[in-house]
Amino acid sequence: MMVLGFRSDPTGPRYALVDYDGAAFTLANANGETRLSYPANVASAAEKAGWLYREIERIFRDNPVLARVVIKTNEYTKSDSKAKRESAYAEAMLLLYCAQHQVPVEVKTYASLGTRSGDVKSHAETRVGKTPKYWDAKMADAVIAAWSGAR
Repeated sequence: MMVLGFRSDPTGPRYALVDYDGAAFTLANANGETRLSYPANVASAAEKAGWLYREIERIFRDNPVLARVVIKTNEYTKSDSKAKRESAYAEAMLLLYCAQHQVPVEVKTYASLGTRSGDVKSHAETRVGKTPKYWDAKMADAVIAAWSGAR
């Protein structure tokens, strides 16, 4: 079973494709694309949402065996920011795509993923692996999200 893990970021969302064959977890896109960087000419929230929706369509078209999606959402606090709002818009695009195409989707926080921000990189590396390029906490969030959906 292949699961898409998604972690939004206002400058470029991250995603992980985790495959589970019943015995081992594999990061299928470890050496491929993991970051969706917005083009320079895409600046407004509406433009980013439209661009991202088309990228989500492409990811699903390129990976027709995707069984489900798990989104690692922001840990919301009393203070909100423009960056968190833009991240929420990106999550909404993925939620919309999944709703339109009957793809099961879950939205989780660190508590429901069984980790925390300080440990997420080591947990992702231990459970699934890491990318040789652009390895950071956001990518680890996407990996752990996908791993949780593939278990």
